[in-house]
Amino acid sequence: MLGKRGPRARVRANRAAVRTTLAAGASHGLVLGVRDPGLVGALVSVPPGAWPLPPPGLALRLWAIAVQRPQAARRWAEAFDTLAAHHPILPHWYLGTLGVDPDCQRRGLGRVLLEGWLQRVDADRRGAWLETDRPENIAFYERAGFELADEVPVFDVPVWLMSRPPLPA
Repeated sequence: MLGKRGPRARVRANRAAVRTTLAAGASHGLVLGVRDPGLVGALVSVPPGAWPLPPPGLALRLWAIAVQRPQAARRWAEAFDTLAAHHPILPHWYLGTLGVDPDCQRRGLGRVLLEGWLQRVDADRRGAWLETDRPENIAFYERAGFELADEVPVFDVPVWLMSRPPLPA
């Protein structure tokens, strides 16, 4: 998405994306975090009927485009449109982002975030939906009850669409 850029530029661009996602999620969705001792992981989700999140304010959007460059913003928009065409119609919880600082991975923090979120999803008796472009994430989400729904190429990268049915009443 970001093109050929150095590691520092990629980190800045990814931070800009996270900042805009957190801003939209905090005002229109549900954001969970885990600290150890500072913030080391976050989950951003959207409750039923609220997807897609509205874009952040103009100033934040312009800042993110400047950091990521306009070409990356166009590619993000194209990827979003591709995935939106496969998004379920029935009301559901949407898991937009789940990430843990690489230095803190493999300690169960992502699982803690996911389980905390799924408690809310299950209490609401709704299904859940997510997309991942990392094959190693598939088994992680399957252990939480998600099933593969489809595979969609986005810029020649496979993206796996996963659903989790609502718990029976």
